[in-house]
Amino acid sequence: MSAASNIHSLLARLLPERVIAPPAAVGRRQRLFAGIGLPSQRSLLVGRLDEASDLQVVYVDLRRQALQGNVAALNDLGWIWLNGKYWRADTVLAGHLLRMAALQGNAAAWFNLGQQHYFGKGIEPSYLQAAECYRQAFERGMLHAAAALGDLYEEEVCDGGLQWQVDLVQAYQWFLRGAEQGEARCRFEVGYRLMHGLYVETDLKAALYWLELAAAAGVVQAAEELAVHFSSREEGRYQEWRDRAVQMGSTLALTMKLEDQIQP
Repeated sequence: MSAASNIHSLLARLLPERVIAPPAAVGRRQRLFAGIGLPSQRSLLVGRLDEASDLQVVYVDLRRQALQGNVAALNDLGWIWLNGKYWRADTVLAGHLLRMAALQGNAAAWFNLGQQHYFGKGIEPSYLQAAECYRQAFERGMLHAAAALGDLYEEEVCDGGLQWQVDLVQAYQWFLRGAEQGEARCRFEVGYRLMHGLYVETDLKAALYWLELAAAAGVVQAAEELAVHFSSREEGRYQEWRDRAVQMGSTLALTMKLEDQIQP
């Protein structure tokens, strides 16, 4: 029997014919839901689930796709069962489905496994396992995983059982790897650290380079940082970044603009 046949046979046994609605009433779902991870189909899937009058119909379609070898659908089913927003959570089944998708090269599944290990959804939390899963996700093209790794290596933990050590150099290296690949938040993190000399030598020219790239990609904190930087240096560039930050929804930049208007 081929590997594909084995996977199909296993999936057919794992995936139930019907799903069970979550225990919370519809009006309370959003308050109880603390979502983690990412579906492969992102907004398309979430919009479809949110607007569905019968979630069973959506499930049947996703199940059919997964049984036909669609790895993205397999990840998405794992993501839904991991969180339990749309139907009752089953973290054991979620872990099985995510591992199956991950071993077939799905970057989102690796990332979701990292989230499961980080938050301890149905398993003991493990930052070491989370880091390895995030690394696998990044190597398969999920740039956001670099930001997750940067955050992870900066995080101090009080639970000695997690066997985790802060590594600020490693954190910066992951932010830098993400920035070099175009990840917007990583670009902000690198620029901010270079601007203020956090764990690296201050490099103003490089800081402005990364912050401007991040701001151009829509990171409002980067535009704010640029406005604050130029506020005491170059009036024209200050106003440019202040106003761009306002357009991006920054309350800090709006406060700066209002203060500028009332000053003589």
